[in-house]
Amino acid sequence: MKKKIMKKKKGYRTQVVITVVGMVVWITIAIFCYRSIQNMIIENEQGSLKSLAKVNAQSLLSSLETKSKMIYAALSGDMNEVGDIEKGILKLGEKGIYIPIDGLDQKETWEQELCGRAGANPGMVIEGPVRKSEEGYYIFCITKAVYIHGSIAGYVRIELNLDEIYDEEQALSSLQLENDGYCIVKGADGTTIMPSYYEDEDISFSYSAGNGCSVETVYEAKDGIPQESQKLIAYETVEMGEEEFTLCILEDYDKVTQPIERMVFYFFLLGAVLLIWTIGFIYSISEQQKKEALLVKELQHEKTMNEAMKKQEGLMEKYNHSKTMSVLTGSIAHEFNNLMTPIVLYADLLEENEVVFREMSEEITELKSATKRCEELAKQLLSYSRQGKAEKVLTDYDATFAVNEAVNMVRKLLPDQVELKENICKTSYYIHGQVGTLNQILLNLTTNAIHAMKNGGTLSIQFGLSTDCEQEVRLIVEDTGTGIPSEIQRQVFHPFFTTKQAGEGTGIGLTVVKRLTEEHGGSIRVKTKVGKGTKFILDFPRVENRE
Repeated sequence: MKKKIMKKKKGYRTQVVITVVGMVVWITIAIFCYRSIQNMIIENEQGSLKSLAKVNAQSLLSSLETKSKMIYAALSGDMNEVGDIEKGILKLGEKGIYIPIDGLDQKETWEQELCGRAGANPGMVIEGPVRKSEEGYYIFCITKAVYIHGSIAGYVRIELNLDEIYDEEQALSSLQLENDGYCIVKGADGTTIMPSYYEDEDISFSYSAGNGCSVETVYEAKDGIPQESQKLIAYETVEMGEEEFTLCILEDYDKVTQPIERMVFYFFLLGAVLLIWTIGFIYSISEQQKKEALLVKELQHEKTMNEAMKKQEGLMEKYNHSKTMSVLTGSIAHEFNNLMTPIVLYADLLEENEVVFREMSEEITELKSATKRCEELAKQLLSYSRQGKAEKVLTDYDATFAVNEAVNMVRKLLPDQVELKENICKTSYYIHGQVGTLNQILLNLTTNAIHAMKNGGTLSIQFGLSTDCEQEVRLIVEDTGTGIPSEIQRQVFHPFFTTKQAGEGTGIGLTVVKRLTEEHGGSIRVKTKVGKGTKFILDFPRVENRE
């Protein structure tokens, strides 16, 4: 039977190893496939975004160049008067400013420098810079020197509204982008200039110079709350005069990879179902094996218990008889001595009184003679109660069996108003000591407990493996009696100390319990609360059954 169980256990371990290895291989393949497909999707999307960014960047550049050429054509040539210049500005349909030469000193430094460059190159338009208007949008400045009657009369600065170019001419805002994509244009300093309203969202990210497409971490302030996300960003940079524009197309990285993630989710869901089924299958097999092993163990335990019971029945009968007589005679001798003490004392006092002694000499002599015989009888009783101490035989015995035997005796001693609750383990635990002493311990403790519950209550007896140490067994006797006051708790194990009324007890019961417990190598402690009850906890070191 044991060989069969060992074979099943070996097969179970093999199944577990195969399952674990299979799961590891399956997860590795799943991760590899996920990475491969993810990289392929990202590469395809990057190629598409780069092409789109390049086309739209060139379209933006063409639009700006067309504007520049129109400004050049409208403002070139010799003008007859200032009115002709203003007509040329109106013809362009863009916001323009005429700066006469004599009014240049009243302008800001950057305007003076811009007009100076236009004056140094009168046959060209000066493209740039990009500046922010008072209304909040960005403008692209194009400056041209103008002539009246063959000489430079002043300068015209056309301010192209970049938001209008973004919304209307290039239709960059209407690009058909998936994955929550959108297009913005940044200046040379990284500021979002097209459209200007994106500046309020504070879109910031780092990108390398040049063109390309990469995954970047983007920080956006939505309604003043900073948010971090990953974007797939394509860059395309174009130059207009001395100004540089970088067109950026952004797509949500998570939305790009969402299809593959959904596929992986279903893949792993299927794997999880298979894993749960496999675990359930292995668990059912292991439970069946546990039941078989438990059945074998129970049969062996039952056999051991039967043999132990037969062996101990004879020993217990002899021991219980002698031990009961020993305890009984010891208690009688002790009480007998206590009762004889005042008799001896008064006999001595009567003998010392001459008047009484003359009148009752014979009676006093007989009294003293009787007391001596009583003292001899007490000595004989004590001698009997102590007999066999030198003949104690210590052995390993079944403590579970002993406790059950003692509980059977306790049931017969219980008064009607006391309820017994017992929780005795079924497993045999062995301890080393003299057979029968555990019965004496339990009887002494239960006798005290019953005495503490004169008005009724509950007596609880528990025995099993200690919850603090697996190498010990624990016996607990608990009552719901009067409890022990804190000031005398330390004295309860002292010889002849008792709280009982005269004639109710000897005060040696707990002393005997403590001595017998220590002879087993064990320990005893008490927990009590006045009016709630008392609990005695005894721990014994257990031994392996060597039979």
